[in-house]
Amino acid sequence: MFPEPILVWLKPVILAWFRSGGNSHDITEILCEHFERCVGNDNCVSFEGKKLQIPADRHRMHYVKVKVRVHRYPDGNLAVFHGPRCLARYDAQGVGIGSKLLAAA
Repeated sequence: MFPEPILVWLKPVILAWFRSGGNSHDITEILCEHFERCVGNDNCVSFEGKKLQIPADRHRMHYVKVKVRVHRYPDGNLAVFHGPRCLARYDAQGVGIGSKLLAAA
């Protein structure tokens, strides 16, 4: 069973999820691990020995020196977020999903 401090935090999260209709995508976002990283000069984020390259998008040409969040999901997949926007998704090995991006290293 979960330790008491986790239950104090987890109970309202789970209740809110059930009240919202129980969308499985939402619960995955809630329960994933979050890590803050700073984007390097090569427009890549280092995460556990992997280099996650961030593609240019319509909002910015690059994210050099920007603080981003890396989400690690229960299945091992990763995603990089800047604020509420998902910049890119990767499999557990750091290879881009849904794009032609490959891991930089």
